[in-house]
Amino acid sequence: MDKRSGWKLKLLLIPAIPWAVSSFAQSTGLTAKWSFEPSGTALTQESISGRECKMQGYYKYVPAVVGDGLRFDGYTTGVICPASKAPKLGSGFTIGAWVALNTYPWNWVPVVDQEENQQAGYFFGIDAFGHVGLQVAVNGAWEEVTSTTQLPLKQWVYIAGTYDARRGLAIYINGKEVGQLPVQGEMAPVSGNDLLMGRIRRAMLPVPAEAIHPKYPIWYSLDGILDEVEIYGRGLSAEELVNAYASVKAPAGNVLPWPKLPSGPSGAGRFGAYYATLRFQDTWDRLRRIGPDSDVVVRFDEAPIRLVFWQGTNYIPAWVTENDKWYTDEFLETGGKGCPDGGDCEPMSDKQSRYSHVSILESTDARAVVHWRYALSEVEHYQGAWPDPFTGWFDWVDEYWTVYPDGVAVRKQVLWSTDVSQPRYEWQETIVLNQPGTRPEDNINLDALTLENMKGETWTYTWRPKPTNIFERPKGPEKADRPEHANIQLVNLKSTWKPFQIVSPDQSHFNIYNGEKTYFTFECWNHWPVAQIASSGRPCVAPDRASHSSLSHVYWKVYSQTRNSMTKILLDGLTRQPAGTLLPLAKSWLSPPHMVVSSQGYMSQGYDPTQRAFVVLNERDSQPSNLNVRLEASEASPVFDPAIVVKNWGEGGAQLKVNGKPVAWDKDHRYGLVQKLKRADLVLWLQIQSNTPVKISLAPQNR
Repeated sequence: MDKRSGWKLKLLLIPAIPWAVSSFAQSTGLTAKWSFEPSGTALTQESISGRECKMQGYYKYVPAVVGDGLRFDGYTTGVICPASKAPKLGSGFTIGAWVALNTYPWNWVPVVDQEENQQAGYFFGIDAFGHVGLQVAVNGAWEEVTSTTQLPLKQWVYIAGTYDARRGLAIYINGKEVGQLPVQGEMAPVSGNDLLMGRIRRAMLPVPAEAIHPKYPIWYSLDGILDEVEIYGRGLSAEELVNAYASVKAPAGNVLPWPKLPSGPSGAGRFGAYYATLRFQDTWDRLRRIGPDSDVVVRFDEAPIRLVFWQGTNYIPAWVTENDKWYTDEFLETGGKGCPDGGDCEPMSDKQSRYSHVSILESTDARAVVHWRYALSEVEHYQGAWPDPFTGWFDWVDEYWTVYPDGVAVRKQVLWSTDVSQPRYEWQETIVLNQPGTRPEDNINLDALTLENMKGETWTYTWRPKPTNIFERPKGPEKADRPEHANIQLVNLKSTWKPFQIVSPDQSHFNIYNGEKTYFTFECWNHWPVAQIASSGRPCVAPDRASHSSLSHVYWKVYSQTRNSMTKILLDGLTRQPAGTLLPLAKSWLSPPHMVVSSQGYMSQGYDPTQRAFVVLNERDSQPSNLNVRLEASEASPVFDPAIVVKNWGEGGAQLKVNGKPVAWDKDHRYGLVQKLKRADLVLWLQIQSNTPVKISLAPQNR
C-alpha cells in the first residue's frame, strides 16, 4: 500500500475472543465474516475461521458502521479468498453486508461472488442502476432475483440476499424484503473458483450494452465502502434480518462527499495563466502518474470565471462560470477507417494523458497564451489516427489559446496530418460538463442555444422535457437553420456568465446534436470526463458521475492550409450580455478597422485574427521611439477591447495616451512585456469600445 495521500494502513485492532466468536457462529449459522479492520498487511482476516484473504489494487480503511470499513476505488480494489478457504455452502445461505455507494457500477459488481460460468455457485451484488441482486445456480438453471428498489448514494445501507432450497431467493434492504423468487432445488456447488468481493471476475461491457461504443469489455470494482460482510450457512428469516439491521447503528446522512470538478480558487483573482495541481477525489487522484503543477488555470481579476486545462478532462480546455458550470468547445476528432478498429480518435480517448499536455507561453497583465498539444488516438491501445506509412507519425494537433482580461479568447487549431485534403475531421462540438450529482437539465436551460448572424438576427432553440426513466432520443430541435448565415452561438447555461462562439460567416452552419438515446432531457455520457474506462460512448444511467452533454456542432471555413497542415480559428469565451449583443465583438474581429501607423521606424503588419491583435514592428534595434497608431473605427468595423502587439519594443516600459490624453495603467489599460529568444515584445490591451477612430500613442519609459 502507498503511504501517501491518506492511502495508508492503520494499526491492527485487538481481535475478538476465538471461543466467543465460535460459539456465536454455531448458534446462528454464521460461517464467515469480514469486518475489514486494519491489519498492517495486504491481507484481511475472516474472523470465524481466522483465514486470510488477499486485498488487491488501491484501497484504504475508513470509518464505517462498526470500527473501520474498506474503501474501494471503483477500478482496482478487490478482495480474493482462495476457493480452499471459502465457506462451503449447501441447501441454504444468507449474505449480508453494509455498503455505502459512491457511484453506481458500470454493470453488475459483486459484493460476494463465487460463481462458475453461471453453471455453479452464486453471485450477490449491485447492478448499474443501484439495484441489489442474488443469482444462484439451481437445477441446471441460473436463477436471479433483483430488487425493484434502488440503493441511495453516499449513505449506509444494509443489504442481504437469502437462498433456501425450499423457499427460493429473496432480497432485503434495511431489513425489508424488496424482491423474491420462488424456486426449489439444491445449489450446484463450485468446484474451484475463488471467492471475490468488490471486483468483477471477468471484464464486462458497461450498461446499456446496446448503446456502448466501441464494444470493449472493461474491468472495474465497487466504488464505495464495504463493512461487516457476513455469510450464514442457512437462509435467515425476515425477522432475523430485521434484527440484524436494527442491531447496528450506522452513521446517518452522507458518509461520502460529492466530488467537484476542480478549477482552482473561487472568485476573481489576478489575471494570468498559472500552473496548478488540481485535486478531484483521493481515490481518483491516487491512480494518476502525473506530477504536481501539471494543470493550468487562467484567472480573471474582473470576473469570477476561469479557463481550466485539467488532466481530468485530458487537458481539454473548459470555461468555468461563476457557479461552477463547465463548458468546452471540444477538440479535433476523426473516426472510421482512419482510426484503428474504426472507432473514435480524439484526445477524449487519451485517458492517461500519454499525448495530451499543456504549457504556458505568455502570462502578463495584458494577456495569457496557452499551448495545448495532443494526438488523435483511440481509447483501448492508444493508437493514432491516419498513421504515415513511411514515418509512423499519426495525426497531431497544436492549439493556441490567446486569452484577454475581458474573458474572450482566440482558439487557433492547427492539425498536422499526412494528407489533410479529405473532409474527415470534426473541429467543434458544443459540450457542457455536468458536475457529479447533477443532471444535464440542472446546468442547461431548456432554451439552450441562441444563434445570431452578422445582421443581428437571432433565433433560440429549445428542448422539451422528457421522463428520466425512458431511454430514448431527446426531444430537441431537428435542425438549426435560422437565422440565415448564422455564425454566432450563445449557450444558455443556468449561470450569469454564459459561453459563446464566433466564427467566420463564410460557409458557416450549425447542426443539433440530437441523435443518441438518453435517460435525460439532454443527451448525457459519462465515459468522460474523469472516467478511466476504455470507452468513447457510455450513456449516463444516473447523475452519479461527472458527465457531459452535447448540444450542437459549428462548421466554418478553413483559415489556412498546407499539404500537411490545416488551421481554423474560433473566438469564444464567457459573457454576461444577453443574446443578440455579441455583434460588435464579432465585427471587431471579423472586419477589424484599418490601422494607420504614422511614426518613423515602425511598420504596420495589420490585424492578426489568430491573436485578436493589431501588430506593429519596430524596425530599429535601438531604443524604441514614440509610436502613434490610429484605428479607423466605424459602425461596420468597430473597436472592441483592442490589443496591439509591438514587436521588438525592448525591455523598457511605456507611457500611454488615448486620443491625445495621458492615461494611467489600470484595469482598463494594461500592458505586458514578452521576452522572446532575440527580442522583447510589448502587448497592449485596452478596454475601449468605439465606432469612431481611436488614436493610441506609446512613449518609451525609462528602464
